[in-house]
Amino acid sequence: MVEEEQKINLTISEGLLRNLQGMFYKLTSPPHLTLIYASAGCISLTGYSVEELLDIDFINIVHPEDKDLLLKLDPKAGDNNFEPREYRIICKDGAVKWVKDVSNTTYNNSDSIADVEGFITDITKEKAENIAIKALEKQHEGLITELNHKYNELMQFNYIVSHNLRSPIANIIGLTEIIKFHYQDEASETGELVNFISDAAQSIDTIIQDLNLVLSSRKPMNEKFETVSIAETVTSVKNNLKKQIKDSNAIFNLEIQPEVAEVRSIKSYIQSIFYNLISNSIKYKKDNAAPTITISAEKADDQLLIKVADDGLGMDLRSVGDKLFGLYKKFNFDKEGRGLGLHMTKTQIESLGGKIEVESQLNAGTTFRITMPMI
Repeated sequence: MVEEEQKINLTISEGLLRNLQGMFYKLTSPPHLTLIYASAGCISLTGYSVEELLDIDFINIVHPEDKDLLLKLDPKAGDNNFEPREYRIICKDGAVKWVKDVSNTTYNNSDSIADVEGFITDITKEKAENIAIKALEKQHEGLITELNHKYNELMQFNYIVSHNLRSPIANIIGLTEIIKFHYQDEASETGELVNFISDAAQSIDTIIQDLNLVLSSRKPMNEKFETVSIAETVTSVKNNLKKQIKDSNAIFNLEIQPEVAEVRSIKSYIQSIFYNLISNSIKYKKDNAAPTITISAEKADDQLLIKVADDGLGMDLRSVGDKLFGLYKKFNFDKEGRGLGLHMTKTQIESLGGKIEVESQLNAGTTFRITMPMI
């Protein structure tokens, strides 16, 4: 009965050893490290049969650069028990594999190692993935460094535009005003030339201010995120546009779901986005008609979805194309403006990790659709 149980246990053990993805082994004590046992898992791991591996000895298929990891086993270092080691082996077909070796050293009464037992698994795929990840991380770090360098260059350019260029332009404007004062009563050619110089200087100053505004909107979000009430922000914008709203008799519909009544964002950006979109809706209303502007906010697929819709003039998106959000792009020259608002809006939305889309038809109004991550 005992013999039968032993045979059953032995059969179970052999079955487990065959099915495990790896190789059990047993080595003699250092410095020889002669292989005295290997499980059948050595075939799939190394390509060698058990007999072949015992004959050539396992230490001889360890990669030459990694042999020291096994040869330096310290007979006195009890903390080597079950210490994982990673090294390379050279298989029968010449292929190089990375393996993980978890070993256990046992001792006799004289404190010298009696033998080393371990289990080896193939980690080549895992190692390759780790190498790929590290390469991507290094590439990512390089891109961040390059972006920071480009950003610093951009901010330096911004400083030059804001200070170094504006100062001489301001001087030119001041000097032309003085000269104009002396020629204000004269309809001479000199007086006209001075006026041309003054107008040109004013135009340059306006462009510099616009450029400074655009560059400033691209700075990193070092402003603090705070709780922003969408309804209060819209109310603030409406107060700033009080005259335009009164003159146009604009009607507002506000549809804000309770779960997004307050969001975490940069308040100045959100206010600027609403200001540009609402002012556009008023500016491009139909003639002799009070515009109706509908502002909605909801949570959609874990994102904040904001819509600003109007019933104004609309536009032919096929002809406008990708130019809609371009700098200094205007499509209705009957209306005032320099073509900055939508460009600024898109830049700020993208700085917040979002995107803006538009739906519009001629004489059927426009809807701007903004999606941003919920923070």
